[in-house]
Amino acid sequence: MRSAKWRRIAGVIGLGLLLVALGGCKKEEAPKPEPKVAPPAIGQAGQLRAGVDLSVPPFGGTDAGKQAGLDLDVAAALAERLGLAVTYVEVSPSEASTALADGTVDIVLSVPLADADLTRVSPAGTYVSDAPAAFIATDSTASIEPSMTLADLPVAKVAAQTGAAAYWLVSSEYGEETLEPFESLRLALEALDRGEVPAAVGDAIVGAYIARDFPRVRFAGQLAPATPLTVAVAAENSTLSDAVRTALDELAADGVLGSIRAKWVGDLPELETAKQ
Repeated sequence: MRSAKWRRIAGVIGLGLLLVALGGCKKEEAPKPEPKVAPPAIGQAGQLRAGVDLSVPPFGGTDAGKQAGLDLDVAAALAERLGLAVTYVEVSPSEASTALADGTVDIVLSVPLADADLTRVSPAGTYVSDAPAAFIATDSTASIEPSMTLADLPVAKVAAQTGAAAYWLVSSEYGEETLEPFESLRLALEALDRGEVPAAVGDAIVGAYIARDFPRVRFAGQLAPATPLTVAVAAENSTLSDAVRTALDELAADGVLGSIRAKWVGDLPELETAKQ
């Protein structure tokens, strides 16, 4: 009896030592980085409230019921670099300056640098450039040199999304009668894929994202200088502006911004901006 009792005690002690040992081997969680900005530079301590437009994939949209997109990934990476948690707020481009001015959000993404209302908005660095572009369809598996320009377009019914920048660019050069209008760029690229038009024009980033669904459709060249898209903050918020600019520079140097871009648009070449 006594021997059995001591065996039970020894078993309990052994189990306790095992649990202590396992507890000692438990991987310690990395300490959270200290926030690099705090109120009043941001509206809520520990939070970066990012204004995003969820109506234009791949910049922003929903995937399986969840918010997703290039801008959302950039905002998340930016928040992490600043030691903050990210909160997404849906903001249309027309509401960007108002949302920043009234404190609804701390930053807004996808603001065209040339169109920023500099009386209410302060650009805090760019993260991607976009441009009107041409697309062609080919069954060849060989790579093509994306060198098509506005002057090279086959002007017999080029497909384009009605009202888009590329639509008006081609219309002003060749006349609206040369365009085959569609309600969306996806519909235009579908017509291109079916061989109904010799070329299609549209936004380079959006077109490259859609073209992943059509193996025959290729980016053929940009039709005008690219516009850098910026992360904007409220005017005179120099503390947040400086922190965002530094973080974006670090994300670019570390290859994070390039990886995010490639995730959404594949091997789309870097687009050329206007020469200064």
